[in-house]
Amino acid sequence: MPVLIAAGLLFAAGCSEWQHDVTLQGVTFSKVRTVSDGRLIGQIPADTVVQGRPCAQGWLHLHPNGVPAVFAATREIAMARFTIPAGTWVFQDRDGVVTICAFPQDTLVQGHLCRGSGGPKGVQTSFYPDGALRQFFPVNPTVIDGVPCATGLIRGSIELHENGRLKSCMLGDDLVRDGVKVGKGTRIALTTEGRILK
Repeated sequence: MPVLIAAGLLFAAGCSEWQHDVTLQGVTFSKVRTVSDGRLIGQIPADTVVQGRPCAQGWLHLHPNGVPAVFAATREIAMARFTIPAGTWVFQDRDGVVTICAFPQDTLVQGHLCRGSGGPKGVQTSFYPDGALRQFFPVNPTVIDGVPCATGLIRGSIELHENGRLKSCMLGDDLVRDGVKVGKGTRIALTTEGRILK
């Protein structure tokens, strides 16, 4: 899963010419163009609700079926397992399932404080299809399932299994588990039962 949103998501190559002041897929754009995969990338002149999602004025990406692909949320969005704060950049698949959020500030999700970024190109938090937290960057060193996890933007992401157990992290301290000693600064992976993968 990428850490930073590639600039190409906002300004993709292989685009058609810009159209101005048009309505496509039921959305009024001040400017918009189509990229090679059929997505629309453009700017909307006002806050707009698109297929139930509160999209802020500015950049908006739509999948070919009209589902918002990337947008900034104008208000909180209540999900089954967490609430997306207003100002979050939200990424969805073609079915409208939230896959990634770039939170505007540090945000508590399912008991974990996830680092915020303040913009669409910043730190990302990802989710499984059922809304379970998948990958995040902790604000502070943290202990999950007895494992001391470090923080940092280069190698400091934490991955969780869909059941919420620790899947992978960089160790913030030495760890001895199942007779194996692993040194601080090592990235480790664990099974859903918590055993270290070798």
